[in-house]
Order: sequence, then C-alpha cells, then structure tokens
Amino acid sequence: MNAGVSVRVVGILIAILLIVPTIVICATAFTSGSSVTFPPQGFSLRWIDDVLGDRRWMRAFGNSFSVGLLAALFAMIAGAALALGAARARGAVASVFTAVSVLPMIVPLVVGAIGFYLVYARLGLTGNVLGLAIAHGVLGLPYVFVNVLALLRTLDPRIEEAARVHGAGQLTTLVTITLPLLAPATVIGGLLAFISSWDEVVVATFLSDARFQTLPVLMYGQIRSGVEPSVSAVALVVTVVTFAVVLVVFSVGPIRARLARRSSRP
Repeated sequence: MNAGVSVRVVGILIAILLIVPTIVICATAFTSGSSVTFPPQGFSLRWIDDVLGDRRWMRAFGNSFSVGLLAALFAMIAGAALALGAARARGAVASVFTAVSVLPMIVPLVVGAIGFYLVYARLGLTGNVLGLAIAHGVLGLPYVFVNVLALLRTLDPRIEEAARVHGAGQLTTLVTITLPLLAPATVIGGLLAFISSWDEVVVATFLSDARFQTLPVLMYGQIRSGVEPSVSAVALVVTVVTFAVVLVVFSVGPIRARLARRSSRP
C-alpha cells in the first residue's frame, strides 16, 4: 500500500468516526418506540411532530435563530471593521487589532461565560436575545476577522488608489469599492459565526434563565434526566440547519467566481 492510498484510508476512517455519531442520533429521531435505541424500533415521525407542536421547543428554536442572526450581524460589522484596522495599521497597533480580534478563540469558553455573566448581571442583559446575541457575536467575530483580513492581504491597493485619483473620497472609496470587494469574505465569516452561535451551550447556559432558553440549553436540560426521542428529533433539526448553512458557505465562492466570469465577458 503506497503513501497516497494510506492517506486516503486514514482520511476516510476519520470522516466515518466524525459522522457516525451524528447519523446515529439523527436516526433515533425516527423511532416508533418511547426510548432512544439504535437501530430504531420501527419507523415513525411521531417525535418530530411532537417537537414541532411543542411550544417550549419552538420558542427555543426561535430564540436560537434570532440570537444567531443578530450575532452574525454583530460579528460581520465588528470583524470587518477590525480587519480593516489591522490591515491599515502598522507595527504594534496592527498587532493589538489582531490580538483583540482572535482573543475570543483563545480564552476558554467557561472563563468568558463567567466574565459575560458578571458584567451582564449588573447591566440587566441576562435572559434576553440582545445580551446573548452580543456575547455570541463576540465569539463569532474571529471568523469574520480572519476571513476579511486574508482577503485584504490579497487585494491590489491600486484599486483604491485609482478610485481616489478619479476624485473619490475615502468614505466613497470605502463604501463603493472596498466593502463590496470584502462582501464574500464577510458573508462567509458571518455564516460561520451563525453556526458558532447556533450550537453554543456554555455561554448560553450562563446567560439564560427559565423564561429564555436556546435549543442547546433546553436540550442539555432534557438529557440530564435521560435522553428521550424528542431530544433526538431536536438534534435532527439542529443538524439539518447547520448543514444547510454549511452548504451556503461552500456555495458562496463558486457563485462569486461564476458571476465574476460573466461580468468579464465582452
């Protein structure tokens, strides 16, 4: 067996190891029994119907979706701004921008969760969409920052110079030239920030209460007393939404390239 075949075999085994648990838990959502077993006991949509008709789960779904969208929006704005600052700055200032932007990836989640809770408890931001969205936006900010900064490193500075030579001011150049060029990287980073918020449970647990819970928090509370098929059904919904967003992320690049080729044709 040559090295190439060995690498492919190892890659396939790792992929199977990663995807099998997801397949198993999603498959148990279709069981006709009253307990989680694999293989499922028959086939039924009973538990999916129960979840879709349960106000608690639907409320938690709405909370997660709202928090994810607001967190992605916050991460896109703040991450793109910090990336522009890091790209335009020099020396220690650029290093500070970079360090601040990637800090949420470095600090342990539980440490950040405690910090958020201590601050939010004084500001009255616990147990609501806005507070959790800001916290999740901070956690998702590095995804936008890294993507936008990488694109900025590859942009030809003469594009902006040409706009200024033709009379465009700095603000006009930023709005009409720079930001549209950065849009694909910003959107991809925002979608990754949404995924990060969608299944985040540590910070959400600290900032939630009995009236406001996201899907992961409610799932965690349910499995503490035992895994039920309803939890599997929710896990299926979470997985489907996550994969849908991932497909959109991987589609942005090819779509942008196709539009660029069309626009370049005479």
